[in-house]
Order: sequence, then C-alpha cells, then structure tokens
Amino acid sequence: MSSSGSPTMRSQTLGRALDALQVLADGRPRSSHELAEALSIPRSNVYRILRTFEDYAFVTRTTDGRYTIGLGLAAFADAGLREGEVRIEEVLTELANETSSTAILCIPQRDDVVVLSSVRPAAYSASVAIRRGTRLPAADGAPGMAILSLGPAEPYEADEITLARSRGVVHTKGSPFAGFESVASPVRIRDGQLASVAIVFPHATRPLADSVEALLRAVQRLGRTFDVWTD
Repeated sequence: MSSSGSPTMRSQTLGRALDALQVLADGRPRSSHELAEALSIPRSNVYRILRTFEDYAFVTRTTDGRYTIGLGLAAFADAGLREGEVRIEEVLTELANETSSTAILCIPQRDDVVVLSSVRPAAYSASVAIRRGTRLPAADGAPGMAILSLGPAEPYEADEITLARSRGVVHTKGSPFAGFESVASPVRIRDGQLASVAIVFPHATRPLADSVEALLRAVQRLGRTFDVWTD
C-alpha cells in the first residue's frame, strides 16, 4: 500500500522498530535472535529496540525469555478509538445479524490491512470466525481493495479496485478467506482515517444485492462524525 511523504523524511530507526512490532503482531513470541533474522538487522539493534519498548510496556517477555506484544499498546489503541469503539461494535453487530455474515472493520498498515473489530452473527453457525488483529494483504481480497480504491489509481492495479472507485463496493470470492465471499466498502472514520467495512459469508448463501444495501447503510453510519452520532 503506497503511503504519502518522501522516504528521505522518514526515520529508518523508527521504521525498523515499528517493523519489529508488526512481526510480533501475529501473536507468536520470538527471541531477539528470531526478530533479528526476520528484520535482517543486527541482533544488537533489535535488543536496543526491545529494551525501549519494554520501558513503555509495548512488548513484554514470556517466562522463557521470548518477546511478545505488551499491554501498553492497548492504551494507545483505546485513546485512538475512545467511545467510538462501542459505536463501531453496535453497527457491526447489526450488520452481521442482518446479513447472517461475519462483519469486520479493517484499517490500513503499510502493505496490509488489519482487522480492528470483528462480529459474528448471533444465529448463523456457518459464519467464519475472524480474529481481531488478523493481518490481510491489502491487494488480496475485498477488505484491502476497498481501502486501496480511496487512493490514486496505480499501474496494473486489480480490476476490482478500479471498479470500486465508481461503485463504492468490492466483491471477491475465495480471497482473502478460502471458501468464502467478501463484500467490502471503504469508509473514513474518526478524523478522516481510512478504513473498510466488509461482510464475509460462505459462497452463494446470500443475495448479493441485499448484502450490499445493508453494507452501505452501515458504512454511512460509521462515516458520520462520532460527535453527532444518533441511534
């Protein structure tokens, strides 16, 4: 996923530190040696990054000495969403139950999108469980393509992204979840931040037109300024 700003204006050290968090974001604890290999940087550099993150509780050590994501990051996430998270959950719950699909909200992070919130329908056992924090390739599947459609056209981009700019929705089958269809629409949430709302359901189990209508209603609600939110 392309990002704004010149590479010369970015901090390489900070970028590597954030890369370390991204590696740990899959939930699997790693040693400093494993992180150094994953990031292709000296172990001494990784150790300094981890010690700094420990001071802020961004990472913590397991009983066997490996590193994993710490609770300090949750405080930052809470500050970013504040009461908006409750409203997001309300909208996704209504969408999931109306469409008998799993409803997710994704945000961009470099070349991926990350599931920020996920809700399964209450009365449909065939729905897919999607863990919060799941990372998906931005260019593979409706959730990421919807966000990409908000950016400038890129050479050789997927047809679905091009169509989403005029239709407002992306429909994919089998990606990013094998055996499931996804329909997603882009949305700008708090302070104009980019995101996408998607529903994920088994192949050919939902009338697509009905699903799209419900999805767009949810997007319209989430796109409203939180300060003027009404039931």
